[in-house]
Amino acid sequence: MDLRQSKRYRLKASVKFSWEHSDGSAMRGEGYTRDISPTGVYILTSDRLPAGAFVRLEVTLPSLRGQGSGALLQTSGHVVRSEEIGFAAVANMGFRMQVPETAVMQRPMGKTNGSRKHEAESLEAKIKSLYLASRSYLA
Repeated sequence: MDLRQSKRYRLKASVKFSWEHSDGSAMRGEGYTRDISPTGVYILTSDRLPAGAFVRLEVTLPSLRGQGSGALLQTSGHVVRSEEIGFAAVANMGFRMQVPETAVMQRPMGKTNGSRKHEAESLEAKIKSLYLASRSYLA
């Protein structure tokens, strides 16, 4: 029986994560997403996190321009399933998106009208509306 409430999307993106070991020490790991949704993610990694562990995640999306890295998705949540190849985590409050500064400052080729400040404000507004839409989707 599938209990998922959100559609998952296949995506291979770099992930850095941290969690607290049972002895209280801070642990860090890296891996790749196998799939992602607005409410959770499956991480492929050799690190074994226990089910129920609190985890902080940073997913670096691929750049849409084909070079460098794209937006950064951050969340905290908990591990709902741990397997030999990785773990599934549910996000407590969805993902928060940050766009790299270079993406804000780059202008598409051939565009000559408008100011960079306006472009940055427009991009920020789009990100905020995407974030708010994802938040209302989760409610």
